[in-house]
Amino acid sequence: MNFYHREAQKCARAKAFHAAAVMEVAALEAGLMAMCFLYPEEVKKTTVYAKKHFRRKQNRALEFSLFQLINIADEIAWFPSKRITWGGEKDTLAGFSHEIRKMRNRVHPGEWARERPVPLKFTKKVYEIIYEVNEVAISWLLHRVEKSLLSVMERARKKGSKTAKKSKS
Repeated sequence: MNFYHREAQKCARAKAFHAAAVMEVAALEAGLMAMCFLYPEEVKKTTVYAKKHFRRKQNRALEFSLFQLINIADEIAWFPSKRITWGGEKDTLAGFSHEIRKMRNRVHPGEWARERPVPLKFTKKVYEIIYEVNEVAISWLLHRVEKSLLSVMERARKKGSKTAKKSKS
């Protein structure tokens, strides 16, 4: 995730905003895949997982498309369900993530050709929008991991204090 984010920053500094946008969304995709590896039991309970026809038995998270990963994050509530207004549009974080996914997909010539006669021009402003949505989404993923770590630490602390009390007795 960090690799893609650093590459996006390099591209943005070079004013290669289309490449920067693609790298930024790839960072989100990497973060969502990592979450699937961290919380496989949660992922297995989703409708996306139930409908997916996997080709392999291991590393199944690698087979999810970005579309599926965003839907998993939304279903498990890795993203908040609250609708927000941003840039005159009202949607959930998952909805905005799907929008930047669609922008990323413009790297494919077929997607670009379907937009004729007026394809989206990747400017600094477009990149900044993608960057901002990405930052919010990744911060929610990190929040979920931090919450999970705090819970594990609290359980360990309680278990440790019970063990200490038993040894004193």
